[in-house]
Amino acid sequence: MLKENRSLERGLIVLETLARHRAMSLSEIHRETGLAKSTLRRLLATLISRRFVRRSLSDKLYRVTVTLPDISISPVPPGLALVADIGLTHALVLTKKIGWPSDIHIFEEHWMRIVESTRAVSPFSLYLGQVDRRLNIFGCATGLACLSQMDEGRVRKLFKEPAKGSRFCPLRFGITWKKLQEHLTQTRKNGYGVRHPYYVGETVVNDKLSAIALPLRRDGELCGGVSLLWPREFLPASEFAEKYLADLTETVARIEADLDGFGPAKQQMEHGSQISNQASGGR
Repeated sequence: MLKENRSLERGLIVLETLARHRAMSLSEIHRETGLAKSTLRRLLATLISRRFVRRSLSDKLYRVTVTLPDISISPVPPGLALVADIGLTHALVLTKKIGWPSDIHIFEEHWMRIVESTRAVSPFSLYLGQVDRRLNIFGCATGLACLSQMDEGRVRKLFKEPAKGSRFCPLRFGITWKKLQEHLTQTRKNGYGVRHPYYVGETVVNDKLSAIALPLRRDGELCGGVSLLWPREFLPASEFAEKYLADLTETVARIEADLDGFGPAKQQMEHGSQISNQASGGR
């Protein structure tokens, strides 16, 4: 019989552990696997370099970016994980320049999902939020920025067939189709998305923040958005945008240019889906 490769086995143990727990610190992985922290650091560094794992700046936790067989998880697909990694690089430059933090969101089916944030390195103390948190697309600034760039048929379908659960429904904010159309018209006129007036965040009762946001594209296709956040009482959105929208616009343009340099996103996403289907037996 052939001997098993010990390093490979340990790497797979780490992947399986992360897949079961979604997000973990180094200490938590150590406790769960029994592997030495020095060993884990080397394994994680390799897995990160090969894009099987990523570590978020926001909460310092490790997450898988692939689907493993017989393990129920919902990782960020490889093509969209790249959005987080590249977006963070430019968002850090933006936060260093203006101080205010950015959140990077991806668009998934019926909602937006936070995949990275610079809140932890901002000189301003804001509520940190939560990576992987799904956000109501009709309430958050990035969601409305993305909706404003979609054709009416696609928006109508999202409106009529929202994700299951009241958290993702437009009725959560009393939004009718007419009101949504009016809001999106104003969003296009402004050139940026803002939070719905009744949207106060997802992780606490009220995070007391405001946000402006721009949609993010890869190869011309909407894939997410980038927001700037500040305390609601500091400035109204129009005044904040007057000061910082140009910086946000420049940052988004740089992110999109780097994303486009990695080749067709559609092929990467389809390849990732094929691997996931094969691993799960087509379930």
